[in-house]
Amino acid sequence: MTPGSAGAVVDRRRPGFFAICLGNFVIMLDTNVVNLALPHIRSSLGGSLGLLLWVVNGYTLTVAALILPGGATGDRLGGGRAYRLGLIGFAAASAACGLAPNLAALIGFRVIQGMFAAVLLPSLLALIPNLFPEPGPRARAVALWGSTGAVALAVGPLAAGILIDSLGWQAIFFVNVPICVGVYFLARWAVPDLPGSVEAAFDVPGQVLAILAMGAWAFVLTEGSTFGWTAPAILCAGVVGLLVAPAFVLVQTRGRNPLIPPRLFADRDFTIGTIAGPVFQFVYFGALFLLPLYLQSVHRTGALAAGVQLLPLTVATALAPPLLTGRLMIRFGLRGPVLLATLFGVPGFLLMWWCDGSSRYWVLGAALAMQGMWSGLALPPIAALAVTGPPPDLAGTASGVFNAGRQFGGVLGVAVLGTVAAAAPSIVGGMHAAMAVAAAGVLVVAAVVRSAPHARAARRDP
Repeated sequence: MTPGSAGAVVDRRRPGFFAICLGNFVIMLDTNVVNLALPHIRSSLGGSLGLLLWVVNGYTLTVAALILPGGATGDRLGGGRAYRLGLIGFAAASAACGLAPNLAALIGFRVIQGMFAAVLLPSLLALIPNLFPEPGPRARAVALWGSTGAVALAVGPLAAGILIDSLGWQAIFFVNVPICVGVYFLARWAVPDLPGSVEAAFDVPGQVLAILAMGAWAFVLTEGSTFGWTAPAILCAGVVGLLVAPAFVLVQTRGRNPLIPPRLFADRDFTIGTIAGPVFQFVYFGALFLLPLYLQSVHRTGALAAGVQLLPLTVATALAPPLLTGRLMIRFGLRGPVLLATLFGVPGFLLMWWCDGSSRYWVLGAALAMQGMWSGLALPPIAALAVTGPPPDLAGTASGVFNAGRQFGGVLGVAVLGTVAAAAPSIVGGMHAAMAVAAAGVLVVAAVVRSAPHARAARRDP
């Protein structure tokens, strides 16, 4: 759509935003459900357990390695075009995954899926300020965007179980196709085709170094516990990450067309958002990794029952942004919701110390609900810090940096909290220690956001 008049843009903002939320929902849903299909994939296609894990890790590592170049691609093509390219590519790769004749082909198609997801993800958040330039509507939009991932987490296990049991594991990939195609046409009509910087030169050295550095560190964090932290492959990847990361910084500060322009960090709000985002993901996904293990190992619940018991967490995360967070952001600025979130998050994680093999479910349910309130209140203000400050021509790059940080924060949280839990003499003791670390992370998020220049009052556009 080329915005022909202000009225036309206003009329199409709601369906355009709905298209953005659906894209985020599809990506989060796909990430959430593939794990549940792994046993069925193995029984159908065969292969070793180590190779089977690459159905998940091949996708995760690709997204982590390519999300920064994906954000820059969005700035080059324009956010609307990049979003539609990501949707169609993701749909085609999903169809190929469902038709994969063997495990090697499935892993290859998952890598291609990750390539298009790395283009799609940064464009999602970058498009919101263009659709909603006014601070109030933009705050509500960011809050609603934050809730779609939680909705996917809530319905993912249930939907996946129904699809796999009734239609087979291929259905979790095929279901993406009609959704993505429908969203593509909706986005083509409702999401504006803003001009891209097609004349700008690609930062080839920066692209290569970013892929090497982020791919190496993602490999270390996702595969360290599998291979062993002192395995040659892990040590080599760690060395590559240590050597390439400073080289990337040097190229970005001295290059003519850097992948991440240093002027992006001149906005302190953006810088603080890119710090708080990874810490948030560290806490949220680190805890989300351990909670099902605790339920299934200590309380002996099945996978589906564990998903149902986690609903207080996911439902609170989904409902808090549209019902509460957006209003608080408009009235009290970005600091208010985060400080209120802290009052839920710290006791919510520490209440897990009263959970063991004999504890009642209401204790766990109360803890999960408070954790969900923390995440639902804290994430939208953090995202708002990252997307409202950068100039429009760097919106995709800014979103790519923010999402790359979140990706690594989540991976690091799983690795660190998993290691903390594994070092304890019992599962319950390990869970208690990990939740204490998570509570400390909640305080770090609050302290970081509190230092943002515009956290006290809602930002006003000039």
